[in-house]
Amino acid sequence: MKTLLILAPLLLSHAFGQGAGYVNFIRQQQKTTGVVWSMPVDPKGAGPSQLPLEQDGALFQLWTIEQATAKDYLLDQKLVGAYLPSASISIRTLDPYTGVPRTRADQPFTVTLNVSGLLSGTGLPEASTKVLLEHHLASYNGEQKSVPAARAISGTPVSSAYLTTNGMSTLQFPVTNLKASDPTTAQGEEHFVIHALADESAGQTQLASAYVQVWPVASGSIEGIAENQKVRFHAPNLTVNLTDLYPRSNTWLQIYPGAARLGTVGNPVDGSILILDQDRSDSRLLTVSDYDSVMAEDGTYTIELLTQTPFGIDRLDHVTFIVDRKLEIRAQLGGIDE
Repeated sequence: MKTLLILAPLLLSHAFGQGAGYVNFIRQQQKTTGVVWSMPVDPKGAGPSQLPLEQDGALFQLWTIEQATAKDYLLDQKLVGAYLPSASISIRTLDPYTGVPRTRADQPFTVTLNVSGLLSGTGLPEASTKVLLEHHLASYNGEQKSVPAARAISGTPVSSAYLTTNGMSTLQFPVTNLKASDPTTAQGEEHFVIHALADESAGQTQLASAYVQVWPVASGSIEGIAENQKVRFHAPNLTVNLTDLYPRSNTWLQIYPGAARLGTVGNPVDGSILILDQDRSDSRLLTVSDYDSVMAEDGTYTIELLTQTPFGIDRLDHVTFIVDRKLEIRAQLGGIDE
């Protein structure tokens, strides 16, 4: 708990009784419990209060007693309040995951700040009237899936601001603030910290912190079959490249008749269904074969690579091709001479 004054220096600005004929002391009266404590003091100087300040503060009185007459004099008094700002931070994303909040680089998130205990008025220490909000960014390198909090907030914040009012406020972010050459591949953490400011009795103190993990947007490709390729007897083997799949996602190939149409529900391809439920994004390489059965008739077909996340279904790649199994026999019949 912090105090507005350590030993109210303003009290010491009044004249103490001088010489051996006077005794000087400061009386501290606790306003919550009524406890009274008297502390002898020198004519000049300062010192810490002997009792911790309670919720309602304390009254400090500066007294001097003339020993010859036992007459006491009240020289000054100050009512000193206690203050201890408090804060909380919560982060909400579109992913219902109950662990560390997480989102995707192209998705929004909301930061809710709640501050209490700030004082208002004139002549108050700065630390009692405001707190400091900092926003830090920490990108992942290579196979990282976390950054120690102390390291993440040790550098220069990307932004900072003072919060001067009690109550709740929100910050809306449409996408991540992490930087990457391709914004959809950004990954890392965004940290938010609220500090109590330094004052006479304590340095800057962290009151609350929270962070959100940011994962890249998945990408993928279908290899082994080309656009408008004719498939004669057996569909070719496929290689499916999957990059940065979201930690909780379902990914699969589907085939349906006709040209590509977003939102079409097709037949899933056996061997292509991949279900993830983990704490980080992932990349995979799949080989798919023996999917002729989902193309019973000749004609035009589309094969799509889809991934489903808490944010919806995204098409990563698609190829339209033609199935033509008709057997053509070309022969020339000649006459037989007898």
